[in-house]
Amino acid sequence: MVAALCGFPARPRLRPHAGPAPRRRYERRRPEKTPLHKIVSDNLESWLEWRDQAERPVPGYVEEELRAYLECGILCFGFGRALCTGCGQGFVIAFSCKGRGVCPSCNGRHMAQTASHLVDHVIPTVPVRQWVISVPKRLRGFLADRPEAVSALTKIFLAEIERLPCAAAGATPAAKTATAARPRLGAVSFLHRFGSALNRHVHLHACVTDGVFMPPATGSASDAPPAFLPARPITQSDLAAVTERVRRRLIRWLKRTRLLDAEAAADMLTWENSGFSVDASVRIALIDRDVPSYFHSLEHLLRYCARPPFALERLSVTRDASGRISRIRYALPRHKAATWVGPGRSRKSTRSGANGVVELSPFEFLDRLADLVPPPRRHRNRYHGVLAPNHPLRPAVTALAIGNIRKRQEAEANGLARDGNGTGGCCDAAHAHQKQRSHDTSRIAWAKLMARMGEEFPLECPNCGGDIRLIAFITEPGPIRKILTHLGEPIEPPPLAPARGPPTEWGELVQVHDDREIFQASPDELPAIDIHSL
Repeated sequence: MVAALCGFPARPRLRPHAGPAPRRRYERRRPEKTPLHKIVSDNLESWLEWRDQAERPVPGYVEEELRAYLECGILCFGFGRALCTGCGQGFVIAFSCKGRGVCPSCNGRHMAQTASHLVDHVIPTVPVRQWVISVPKRLRGFLADRPEAVSALTKIFLAEIERLPCAAAGATPAAKTATAARPRLGAVSFLHRFGSALNRHVHLHACVTDGVFMPPATGSASDAPPAFLPARPITQSDLAAVTERVRRRLIRWLKRTRLLDAEAAADMLTWENSGFSVDASVRIALIDRDVPSYFHSLEHLLRYCARPPFALERLSVTRDASGRISRIRYALPRHKAATWVGPGRSRKSTRSGANGVVELSPFEFLDRLADLVPPPRRHRNRYHGVLAPNHPLRPAVTALAIGNIRKRQEAEANGLARDGNGTGGCCDAAHAHQKQRSHDTSRIAWAKLMARMGEEFPLECPNCGGDIRLIAFITEPGPIRKILTHLGEPIEPPPLAPARGPPTEWGELVQVHDDREIFQASPDELPAIDIHSL
């Protein structure tokens, strides 16, 4: 039933080493009970005022993201009403903020949405390799603040990657031929502005076809698919050559655009450790490409590339005697649990397999969170090569994607040709002038994505198993309060703590002014003043 509603064929939930995936019942999320929501609601106003006083104002889009997150998933700000068609039980579904950098739920949806769309409708059924490049710290500021620097790095990096399969195919990517007449690879790049320790680390991930596509030969059929030439295995010498060429070309571009002067560019070329790092160790073969619930599948790799900047389950807080959040702990992944130290970083525990931990104050955490929010109107993933929007081979290549192949087979089974016209006799005359309906394949219902990620289908009633249908959207304050009161849900949003002064070693102190001097005193020591007598 779930598979039929989701639009993809039923397939066993078998994982190679863990058996069948467990069935989980869907439950409405409650963001107000998470540590992240408590951190933001308790410290947002104080942090904004502190940044203004320090002459480091917070960008407007960051403040909007944080305030929108405080309303995401809260029923007091509106919800949708749903009804089970079987037993008649009612449900409420809170609205989401659709944020880009703070909300874990919206970031998770974007991650699953991007991965599902790329696997089903963009990337053909060929092997895929992940390429990762990081640049020296001296150059990361250019990538964070200048979109043209990101474009230059992406173009240079993918051009150097394309040299390897083209050389194996006996062609050069720089040949002066038509765009569709030379072999091209297909790639999707992802710009990451974050590291695994809540640090600002701008680097690039790219999922690249492990080979190149050759255009159809002259004189072949118009609908002939392009030929795919697989690439040879990557060696350490190939990685070293790609790293060196990218290093020289990027420094030359920075010098030409005057982001680096001639002396600084020459100095960076003499570094023994260049600071450039290229990795291509992850490859998804065809045998593992579409294995469901398997961490070596292409969809899991794309989710990793489109992942949010932090994981909510690694976040915990420590409170002081007054109940306020004093320290924030963020556990690092296992492969990052090394014995290194740094700003906000503590040493790894001595027990085997323990994670490293980053400890921050609330203001330090919000500072780092603000740096990780992507600026508005900037793409987080781009298409290159034959997957570029205007490339002549894109329709033929994307037609080989698993979802598009299934759509074409279903259309042929229903008696419709590829042009949308009937393939039968006179009975199909009604379809002669019918146009094929188009839809946006990049948008998939959140319920289908959750079922695809292994959870229970949310639009299935937990009591009787019937279908749940949305019947209304409630946005007026009066009906919202009546329905929430009937359901026993809070009718007021979680309180937002007002701005307070920065903490000191002696607790909260207040400035008191008399005729002679200004001194510090505890709030408990101040005289009581009747405001009605003033």
